Amino acid sequence: MTLPFVSQFAVAPVLASDVDTTVIDQKSAQLALKVNFLPVLASISKTKNRPLTDYQWVSVEALQVQWLMGWFKLWFFHHDTILVKGEHEPEYFAATDTEPAKIVFAHGFFASSLHEISHWCMAGQKRRLLNDFGYWYAPDGRNEQQQQQFEQVEILPQAIECLLTLACNKPFSVSKDNLFADFDTSQSTFEADVQAQAVKFWQTGQKLSTDAKVLLSQLTKLRPLPLTAFDIYHNFIKVNFYQSELNQ
Repeated sequence: MTLPFVSQFAVAPVLASDVDTTVIDQKSAQLALKVNFLPVLASISKTKNRPLTDYQWVSVEALQVQWLMGWFKLWFFHHDTILVKGEHEPEYFAATDTEPAKIVFAHGFFASSLHEISHWCMAGQKRRLLNDFGYWYAPDGRNEQQQQQFEQVEILPQAIECLLTLACNKPFSVSKDNLFADFDTSQSTFEADVQAQAVKFWQTGQKLSTDAKVLLSQLTKLRPLPLTAFDIYHNFIKVNFYQSELNQ
């Protein structure tokens, strides 16, 4: 029996002793204390050899963001690219003679960081030399044809985002980015297409860039158990259930 591609990342969980606490700043640690969560800085000083997933700091988004920004810089130092917590909309800035390339994600949201990283993973080396990878973005308010085009080009990056999100042991929801659509969207197969592509990535690894594979191999260590096809299917079932409950 052929093992699925992602199964090669089935490794022991990250240990507390593996965490570089220098990537978590004091301000974020204080924020965690204010909301009554146990920050990783305090935990590591008292406890050794416990899975990182045991710590309550994984529920504090500010710490998650700090952690990802720090490790991303280490994992991809050879690309001269950093993650930047933005105050507004996401954007990609190509490297200059004096500055590294910057993946700016929206409003400090962890989910936005994974979304923008997924687009970066899809972009080839030539595209990474261009601001926003050389693409023109049509904002929300697209007509039906534009929306179909948007969904078509978003299948691959959002399938990558799905795997990265589930690797972090978090729920994933597709982003259709069409809150202001004035046409019928009920016939869209976008969500099913993203799910199918995520499963295909999980099974074969085909069309996954080297950088996407590196991220998966690192982030999967955060899971208490290896990622499975069931996790992917179950994620979409849960998300659809919660959305239907909210719409009632």
